[in-house]
Amino acid sequence: MDLKIKIVEKKDLDKFVEVYKSAYKKLGKYAYWREKDIRWYFRWLSKRDANGFFKAEINGEAIAFVACDSNWHGLYENVGEIHEIVVKEEYKGKGIGKKLMEVAEEYLKSKGHKIIELWVGEENHVARKFYEKLGYKATDKFGVWIRMVKKI
Repeated sequence: MDLKIKIVEKKDLDKFVEVYKSAYKKLGKYAYWREKDIRWYFRWLSKRDANGFFKAEINGEAIAFVACDSNWHGLYENVGEIHEIVVKEEYKGKGIGKKLMEVAEEYLKSKGHKIIELWVGEENHVARKFYEKLGYKATDKFGVWIRMVKKI
């Protein structure tokens, strides 16, 4: 598997929509479903921190994305934020998400952050377990969302 991690470009919009829909197929209550909303979300993520929006490619095809934000100010402290990580369904469980998280964490660390946060759906047990394995700890709950934090 020839995996490459690159910064997202505008031309990746259609592939992001495809991967996003695939990743959230079974998690509808936590996702955007209208294509125009997913496209808006891609543009918002790109504007938040263009250099912190990465894609994983295999043989030139984008199969996963992570969007982090070094400009975010959390509710409690100045944090590096991971807004989104999506992996195309057929590539889940192959270490691609872990690799993208490592790249995101390294990027946020390079920007001076000592704390990274993300929010995950309370019933998204697979993702919560994934984040826990990476050292994230659940700290708060807001509606259907769980805040997870990692000190780096």
